[in-house]
Amino acid sequence: MPTATLALLLIIPFAAIFAYAGWHEWRRVRKEGPGNYGLAYDPETGSTHVTLLDDGETGYDPEAETGGDAGADHGEERADTANAPPHDRH
Repeated sequence: MPTATLALLLIIPFAAIFAYAGWHEWRRVRKEGPGNYGLAYDPETGSTHVTLLDDGETGYDPEAETGGDAGADHGEERADTANAPPHDRH
C-alpha cells in the first residue's frame, strides 16, 4: 500500500471527528448564541473540567481557594532539582 494512501486512511477518522464537533458547535451557537466557557469543580471526583457556564455563573478559581501562593513553593523545589546531577533528582 502506498505511503500516501496509508497516511490518508489514518487522518480521515480524525478529520471526520473534528468536522463533526465543529458542525455540532456551530449548530449550538446558532440555536443558543455564543457560549461562556469556564472551569467547573466536581466535588465527587475532586477534579476540574471546562464546561459551558450558565448566564451570570462564574467559573471555579483554584487560586482563590489556595491563596495563590501554593505554586510558588512548588516552583522553588523544581528549580533546586533542575540544577542537581541526574542521579540526585527525585
